[in-house]
Amino acid sequence: MLETETTTRRERRIAARKAQLLDAAAHVFSHKGYEKATTREIAEVADLSEGTLFNYFATKRELLIGVAKAYADEVAADIESVQGETFEDMLAQLMVNRFRRGRERRLFMLFLYESRLNADVHEYYVQEALHRIIAATEQRLTALIESGVMRSVNPAIAARMMSATIMGFAALFELGVSISTVAPEKLGAEVTDIYLNGLRNK
Repeated sequence: MLETETTTRRERRIAARKAQLLDAAAHVFSHKGYEKATTREIAEVADLSEGTLFNYFATKRELLIGVAKAYADEVAADIESVQGETFEDMLAQLMVNRFRRGRERRLFMLFLYESRLNADVHEYYVQEALHRIIAATEQRLTALIESGVMRSVNPAIAARMMSATIMGFAALFELGVSISTVAPEKLGAEVTDIYLNGLRNK
C-alpha cells in the first residue's frame, strides 16, 4: 500500500513539473516563436535549471509536441464541458471561451506560422491539436443533432466552419484588427446571432 501511495505521489510530482515546464514553454514560444526560443529561457520562466528541464523533456522539439498536445487537451475539454439552457447559450459560450484567451490566440498564430517552416510543428499541430479540436467539436455537434437540439446538418462541415471562424478572429486580433470596444461576451453573442439567423433580412 505504501509503495502504491509513494508511486502515486511521485507520478503527481512528475506530472506537476511537466505541466510547469509546458506552461513556461507555451509562454516563451508564444512570445518569441519556436526557432528563437531556447530551453534556457523556458527553464528560467519555469524557475528551474536547464538540467532539470532535460530530465523531463530531452529536446525543444519534445516541448513543442507537449505544448501542442496540452493545447488540444485544454480546448477539447472546454468544448466538452460547455453547458447552457439552450443551443444558442452553448454556442455563445463556446465562442466566448475562445475569444477570451489571449495566449491561446498567440499559440494558434505561432503554430500557423511555424507549421509552414517546420515539418515537426506542422505534424504535431495539425495532427495532435487541430484535428483533435475539430473532432471534439464535431462530436459535440453530432450529439446535439441526435438529441434534437440542433437541426440536421453535416457536422463535419459545421465543425470546420466554427473552427475557421474562431481562428479567423484569432488571426485578426493578433494582427491588431480587433474590435476593442466589444467584450468577448458581446462578440460571442453577436457571432452566434449571425450563425443562427444569417444576414438576410427576413
